[in-house]
This record gives sequence, C-alpha cells and structure tokens, in this order.
Amino acid sequence: MFEKEISSYAFNIAKRYTGERISFHALLSDSELPESFKKFAEAGVDEIVDDEEFGKSRTGKLDMSTSEIQTLFKEIRHAVKNSFEFSREDFLDLTDKASKFLFNYTIRPRWTLEKFLFKGEREISRSNFYRAERFLNDYPYYLKGIVEYMEIQNKGSIDIDNWRKLHGKIDEHLLSSLPSNAESLTNPLLEMFSFASGFSKIPIDALVLFFRDKSGDEIVDRVEFAKEVKGFQSLDFRDIESILAATSRDATQTVALPRSQLEFAKDYQSFERRAAAERLNKENAELVNIEKKKEAPERKTEFDTQSPTEPPPKAEAEPRLPSVRTLLKAKDEVRIIKKIFRGSRSLYHIAIHKLDESADWKSAAKIVEGIFIDNGVDPFSKYAVAFTDAISKRFGHGTND
Repeated sequence: MFEKEISSYAFNIAKRYTGERISFHALLSDSELPESFKKFAEAGVDEIVDDEEFGKSRTGKLDMSTSEIQTLFKEIRHAVKNSFEFSREDFLDLTDKASKFLFNYTIRPRWTLEKFLFKGEREISRSNFYRAERFLNDYPYYLKGIVEYMEIQNKGSIDIDNWRKLHGKIDEHLLSSLPSNAESLTNPLLEMFSFASGFSKIPIDALVLFFRDKSGDEIVDRVEFAKEVKGFQSLDFRDIESILAATSRDATQTVALPRSQLEFAKDYQSFERRAAAERLNKENAELVNIEKKKEAPERKTEFDTQSPTEPPPKAEAEPRLPSVRTLLKAKDEVRIIKKIFRGSRSLYHIAIHKLDESADWKSAAKIVEGIFIDNGVDPFSKYAVAFTDAISKRFGHGTND
C-alpha cells in the first residue's frame, strides 16, 4: 500500500541533488526537505562516525578519558560529520530506506516502533534505545514516555510488555482529547503526503491504518463511513475534525461547515441511530416476553360484519420484515464481520441497511453477490452460508431451526 506515494517521496528528494557526491551539510541546510528525512539521514551519518570510534584507545595504553581530550574529539567528530559526503549510490539507497521507514512509522507508529526498537527481542537497553531514537523525529511523546519510564523505575532497559502498556496509555490519552487535537495529531501524516503528492490532504486509507494502530475502532468506523457512504478519498484537517465531531454534536450547529460536511454529519447521525435502534430491538426481543391477552371474538351474523353506519374496516398495514441482524446468531455475526467484511463494522452496518431496504429476495441476492465478489468471499464457505441463510429467512425462503 502507498507504493506510489513512497516512490514519489523518494524521487522528490533525490531529484534535488544530481551530482555524484552529495554534501551532508548541504542536505541539512535544505529548507525544502522534510525534517523527518533529515533526522533519519543525520542518524545514518552518526552511525558511520560511531564506527570510527573517535576518542577510544584501541590498545588501552592511552588515557582518553580526560575532559580536554574528549572535548577535542567532539570537535573533530563534529567537523568530520559536517564534511561528510554521500556517494550517489549511497544517497539513493538512503532515500529508498528512509522513505519506506518513514511511511511505516508515520502511518503506524505503534507497530513500527515495536519492530524497530525490539527487533524480536523481549527488551531494549537504554543505550540501544538512544541509538535507535536518533532516527525518529515525529511523535516525540512516545520516546519521552520510554525515557521517563526508565528514569522513574531506575532501570537500564524496558521490556516489551511494559512498552505496550505505556504506549497504550499514551494512545488512550491522545484519542480522548479528539477532536480538539486532531490537527496536531495528524500533522505528520499531512506533511508527509503533501511532500509526496503536492496536495494538502491525507488519504483515508492512511487514516484508517493510523487510528487502527491506536486501537481507535470507533474512529475507524467513522472514517470508513466517510469513504464508503460519502465517497471521500482524502481529508484535510477541517474534514477530519467534522467527522470526529459528527456523533457528539448536533449537525445543525455546524453552520460553519461546507454543505457536503454538514450532510455527512446528518447522514452519520442517522446511520448511528438506525444501528442503535436495531440493536435495541434485538435485545428487547431476546429479553422481554410479552404475553398478549387472548380475547374471545364477538359473535356476529353475516349482516353484522359490516354496518352501513360504520366506516369499512381499515386494511391492516403490511408487517415490516425483520432486520437481517435479528436473524443472525451473535457469535456468527462477529465471524461474518471478520470473514466477509474484513473486520469493518461500518461496512457491515451499511450492507445490513441496504439489505433491510431490499423489497424482495431477488434484489437482496444481487447485493449479497456484489459483497462476495468485492471482498473475494467463497459463497459456499461456512459464514457466507450463514449470512445468506439469514437473508433467506427474512424473505421466507429459509428453514426453521
């Protein structure tokens, strides 16, 4: 995913330097380059200088620990670093690695950090953390959290379990402060995609991955709804804020929003109300059993059935068919969302709404066929059959359990 944007990001960096040798100092001074890329490049140069081991005695016979000597070596290190030049081949290799890493880290910081810091191990030492931390520019609160944890616990390392708990708490705090902090939270995404494409918007697919990485399932549902129902492909800060606020604010109060966003807020609220009503009806049907009083029918003669002085009886309203959701077992519903709708609850609710609006089995079957084709679902698989059976029952084609 995002192969095109990654290639564009790397190309936009590489095209600025056409010579066979690229000055590291010139690269750092280039105001047009993303700060995150410059930080990554600088960390790479630091590793090269580290390998030279300035200020260390190879034989152990010289005392390099005095402050005067260490100060001199720091000055030498700084001069060597500023005079460093990449070969063309090394520079292109750097841009390729940096682009792939930065897209992963910016879009999925939690997943990427765990892979990058721990590298399959159970813990990371303080010294290894500081070496890895040099490559990272955005989301400094994650790194600060690790440092504070080790200082408070007086430890020289952090294990992966405590890291996951710490990161989870940070993400929980970030999500709780939405939508007020939406701009600052997603700004790294906007800057990265703006540099790659020239457009000041974030692809919705990137936002889905970003909030899913933070376990923000409710936000993922809203963003997917914006894509599947309203046709959004990318969002700016204003779009994101309106979508995040749609379920907690009366849409009529969002008078400053463009009409398209105002309609989105209304539609989303309507969608959520329908979903909530369906859930409530299902719960009531399961928990409440109302026994109607049976009344003996009145005896009427053939001439009493319709008195000329009384209006003719009203035709009974055609009973509304049950929602497909009420015909599904709870455990099957969870699996259907995962297996048929790829874990997207919003896509599932949208499909249920379309099916409930279907007038007959024939039109519903066409919808199901489209869902299976779009998601690559085997129609004879266990949960595809369970889903189809529930729809059949709705229209009286199914068998009783």
